[in-house]
Amino acid sequence: LDIAFIVEGSDNVGEENFNIVKKFLERVITGMDVGQEDIHVTVMQYSETVTLEYSFREIQSKESIIEKVRNIPYQGGKATNTGNALNYISKHTFTPVNGGRQDVPHLVYMVSSSPSTDVITRPPRSINVIPIGITPNANIQELREISQPNNPIILHSYSRLIEEAPELVLQSCCSHKLWTEIPELCNKPMDVMFLLDGSSNTGASEFEEMKNFVRAFIESVEISNTSIHVSVFQYARENNLEISWNMPQEAEKLVEMVHSIQQREQGPARLGKAIDFVVQNSMSESHGGRPSASKVAIVIVSRRSEDAVEAAAISARMNRVSLFPIGVGNRYDEEQLRTLTGPSAANRIMKLQNFEDLSTMITLNSEFIKKVCMDPVRGCIDEEGNKKNPGDKWMLPDQCHTVTCFPGDYTVLESHQINCERMPKPVCHSNLPAVKIEETCGCRWMCPC
Repeated sequence: LDIAFIVEGSDNVGEENFNIVKKFLERVITGMDVGQEDIHVTVMQYSETVTLEYSFREIQSKESIIEKVRNIPYQGGKATNTGNALNYISKHTFTPVNGGRQDVPHLVYMVSSSPSTDVITRPPRSINVIPIGITPNANIQELREISQPNNPIILHSYSRLIEEAPELVLQSCCSHKLWTEIPELCNKPMDVMFLLDGSSNTGASEFEEMKNFVRAFIESVEISNTSIHVSVFQYARENNLEISWNMPQEAEKLVEMVHSIQQREQGPARLGKAIDFVVQNSMSESHGGRPSASKVAIVIVSRRSEDAVEAAAISARMNRVSLFPIGVGNRYDEEQLRTLTGPSAANRIMKLQNFEDLSTMITLNSEFIKKVCMDPVRGCIDEEGNKKNPGDKWMLPDQCHTVTCFPGDYTVLESHQINCERMPKPVCHSNLPAVKIEETCGCRWMCPC
């Protein structure tokens, strides 16, 4: 991992706050595994111009870097040319001539407390930028645009830079080895579909956060014919396949397509209907589903579904679709989420407080992507998680469906539900009309006495 720290040193910061920034750098670098074969660090200061304080070409040891950081002079300057600083990083910082390594991830932490005084062009997607903004003067929207698909770290004062930021930085860069583990972990054919809630439950800003989450996922995994393909489905009054697996499966093009998705006609959230439609139609080969690829549906839920989800959940499991429900807020129905996964896979459920936490779940922690990329359940598995052998047959908990395991570890679902509405009514000798009797698996007609 090559990490660049670029810190604002303009007149707006002041020397006292700049010294706090240096203490922050010292704490973070102390917590990193810096070394020739591990993390490499470079440090820059910017205001009107960029000053390279410590290069990737210099000795990569904590002691050397910290000694240099302690002696960095505060440069001052009337302008905060963030655009110029990011252009410098894009063109020079990670190049081989400046000591950058081409076979490792590139990560930038930018400490800023002032709006940019020049035009900003975001670095290429191969460079992950995580701004650390100090309010009240930092332009948070500007920092969000710079950081996409990551989220900026926002602090309310320079004192928080020492109290809170070191742990957040170390979590995002190093604790979970996100930048190095994920490509290896997800290097297998997987067809991943995101189900976005476009219903009346979701506001415009919340819908944008869901899109940010999808973009963050795309930027964090390998998109290729031998690895992950991504599609996006929106459910509300109507169901819409926004991006299919037939569309170009290249990270940059997918990110652009996700950005252009608009929230459609709002209405009630019918999750059961949506999942059933996805499993039966949108995941088919005609929509780009690969026969050899595992099927994963990541479902974002913020309210209780207005229709039942039991049948759709069973259909997903029988069709080998792994459901990963993400409950956001406190108004969804936890029992519905457990129904979606089944009792043997309840660890797939994620619970978040806010929509803003969706992207953070990707950028600050690799656990979610690890869950998604773990091998889905293979073989015949019953509702309790028990392994079944070819020839085994068992009844589902609803007592209305039988599952049979066949050689090759695939299952066939047989329904025992009876819809008496499709059956002729008996002619009753009493000349009274037949009465419909509701039963566990449907209904039947009976003549009254």
